[in-house]
Amino acid sequence: MHPRPVEPCRGGLHTGPMHQPVPVFRAADLRACEDRAFMLIAVGIESTVEVHPEGGFVVLVEQPMLAHAQHHLWQYEQERTRRPRQAEVRFTPQPRAWLGSLFYVLVLVAVPVALGQDWLRRDPYESATLNPALMRAGEWWRAVTALTLHWDIGHLAGNLGGGALLGYSAAQIWGNARAWLLVLAAATLANFIEALIGLPGYVSAGASTAVFAMLGLVAAFAWRTRGQRFGNPLARWGPLVAGVAMLGFFGAGSNVPVAGMPAPDPFLLEDAGSTNVLSHLLGFGCGVVAGAVAASARGARAIRSLPTWLAAAIPPVVLAIAWGLAQQPS
Repeated sequence: MHPRPVEPCRGGLHTGPMHQPVPVFRAADLRACEDRAFMLIAVGIESTVEVHPEGGFVVLVEQPMLAHAQHHLWQYEQERTRRPRQAEVRFTPQPRAWLGSLFYVLVLVAVPVALGQDWLRRDPYESATLNPALMRAGEWWRAVTALTLHWDIGHLAGNLGGGALLGYSAAQIWGNARAWLLVLAAATLANFIEALIGLPGYVSAGASTAVFAMLGLVAAFAWRTRGQRFGNPLARWGPLVAGVAMLGFFGAGSNVPVAGMPAPDPFLLEDAGSTNVLSHLLGFGCGVVAGAVAASARGARAIRSLPTWLAAAIPPVVLAIAWGLAQQPS
């Protein structure tokens, strides 16, 4: 049923008292009555708000204008119901987010411990680093194993601290299982892209790719969700700009990575090579893409549809398979 067109109303603003005041709207909220009285005045119908004897407030109009006022109020209510009210996005941190960070620390520490105890059959600095030429020859597992291998204790310590903190933030958003699956997927993709670029004589290792993927994930999520609530461009783009600033401050080095960075003793605190700027950029970029997709409505539904047990099982299974292949005799 379509409402009839609004007819021009006779009447307007009057300073004198009403002669035949009748109620046209009543509510307990003064603001609701004032809004409707203002709307009636805007269309030329004299109205006033008074306290109702039985409680609340009431909008009064002249008796001859009652039908017109009711019609305008009906159209006003129809317009309010047609206009969708944007629900405020409330962020509730996921519980026990520290568990994923604990698992991350244990995995990174396990590699140098295993190497120091001679539990590994092959030298990981030969079989598990990110070597673009060997990856293109089929040794795909290096994209995963390189994330858990470090050149020295200083390299390891930096990635332990930064990764645990940023991973904790990501786990508060998506939960432990889904957050660390996103981190592994983004960091592994970044390593594959790095191998495809294939700088000559290039060898890389370290969890910094994953650390900057975490930074990109959290920054992109904040950017997308704040963009839904804030019209101010600074408020919308602030998280992403902050992420880029952190990338520039912590992730930039003096030059691009070079070959010849193997460290036979992972517990030596020494400079084993230049900062891997390329892996930091790729990790951050892949993290931003993954975070933006995960923050979208369709991406969020896809992530929620993934069973928690499956999301929790994928990272350790992938790591186990990759390291198993890296330890196969050459």
